[in-house]
Amino acid sequence: MEANPGKDWAPQQPRQRRARRAHHEITSWEHCSNDNCNEPRWEKVDAGYYPRQIGEKGELSKNDRREHKKRRAVRTRLGGEGSEKTIPDVEALEKTIWDLQSQLDCAAQTIVAKDNDLKRLDKEKEKFQQAYNRCKQRMRQIGGMLWKEGV
Repeated sequence: MEANPGKDWAPQQPRQRRARRAHHEITSWEHCSNDNCNEPRWEKVDAGYYPRQIGEKGELSKNDRREHKKRRAVRTRLGGEGSEKTIPDVEALEKTIWDLQSQLDCAAQTIVAKDNDLKRLDKEKEKFQQAYNRCKQRMRQIGGMLWKEGV
């Protein structure tokens, strides 16, 4: 039997599928054993471990351990964790500040050296431009003299 479009014919509507809920909506970070799952990543890093299916605590990667130390140094407690604030690691902050200052000093020295180089090159360029102009003028004089001589 063929479909015959007409007054009583209507195309069949496709079935509507329910949208899938996202992984992080279904699973809390404590039960998510996928290390590459980015949704609860910061909760895992803040806790200092990746959960495993067997129940043990997996090691953080090298980058995540570094990030965990940074976040722990300046993190304050959330409302559910209590009202007292964590004490920042003053020595680590001072070391970071000192490292940044030394990097800034090095960058400033490099900028001053490059600026001096640019000034020197500008002066040399002016000298070469003057020498070029003198040569060009002298060549015109010689060309004029040769033209007068008929050579």
